[in-house]
Order: sequence, then C-alpha cells, then structure tokens
Amino acid sequence: MKRRIYFTVISLAFVFMPVTSFSQTVYVIEASNFEFTPKNITVEIGDTVRWKNVGGNHNVVADDGSFTSGSPSTSMWVYDHVFTSAGENPYYCVNHGSAGGNGMAGNVTVEASTGVADPNGLINKFKLEQNYPNPFNPSTKISWQSPTNGRQILKVFDIVGNEITTLIDEVKPAGEYQVEFDGSGLASGIYYYQLKTGNLVETKKMILLK
Repeated sequence: MKRRIYFTVISLAFVFMPVTSFSQTVYVIEASNFEFTPKNITVEIGDTVRWKNVGGNHNVVADDGSFTSGSPSTSMWVYDHVFTSAGENPYYCVNHGSAGGNGMAGNVTVEASTGVADPNGLINKFKLEQNYPNPFNPSTKISWQSPTNGRQILKVFDIVGNEITTLIDEVKPAGEYQVEFDGSGLASGIYYYQLKTGNLVETKKMILLK
C-alpha cells in the first residue's frame, strides 16, 4: 500500500509541475592567439555568451565595466554572461587590447526577439522549439530551424546529465527539421534535449509522464 501511494504522489507532481521551456541559446567565443573567435556576434535578450580561454594569458572585460571574467589567466577558464537588455556591448582583453575596439577586442550586439523569419519567409535565426506534446507518453516531436549549413547534433539527457541517446548527428543545409523521440523504454521523469550547431548550443526540458 505504501508503494502505491508513493507512486501516486509522484505522478500528481508531474501533472501539476509547471511546463516551462527553460530555453537558452549559448553562443561560444574562444580566446586564443591574441584574438576572440568570433569577435563580433549578434544575440537576443536572454541569450548567454560563453567566453572560453583555449590558449594564452587572457580575460574578458566590458568597455563600460558591466561584466568581466576577472583578472587575466593562462588557465583554461570559461566565463558565461547572460544579456538582459538590448544594445551594443563592446569588450576586450586587458593584456592585448583596450576599450574602443583596439587590439584583442570584440562586440556583442543584443537585439529584442523578433522571430525567426524575415518578411520574405527566410530563416534568419537559429531556434530549438519546445517539444510537442509535453508532457508526453511515450513519444514526442522535437523541431528546430537553422539559418546556415553545418553539422547538427541533437541529444537527449536525463535529469543528472547522463546521455540517453543521439537523435541527430549529421551535416544539414539551412532549413526546418523535426524528429520524433520515443521514450517507451524510459521511466517517467524530467529529461533534457540539446541541439548543437557551430558555436551555438540550446537546451530545453521535457517531461515523460506514464
């Protein structure tokens, strides 16, 4: 009897759990060889920019001092910053550049979300959609779109980060795509699906409810 009550409570928890997307696009910029690659990018409000030092004595600091990775370091550091307002955000490395775009420097342009298609119907924004249905049992569809050609990797992970499966790992042209995920062999719970293409990474949450 106790076991039956326990699983009932867990099932109800999934039913009433808010189904939010936890969407986040992560743009990666590498610091090495006295330059940032890419040094200039355009993101949307709420996106994360991740600077990674892969070689050299570097740091990241905003021209206006609004963000910084700290003091320059030769370690393989990673620094994330979430941009919450629109505007221009120039940055530089204090050892090899300076404010104003001199030397080792770059800029993050932050725009308000305007959708993924231009007036001509062309895709101009990388986007991973929320799976549907969600919660699901036992299968759900995952859709995404990419404005550029390139290798696309779509994986599913459990709540502690263990990889469950790779749904897609291939080079694809720009376009819209959809794949079905079957959770028949999995237990009820929270899972994450993550899409990587180029320097972009986006992750969303989904709920399997049996």
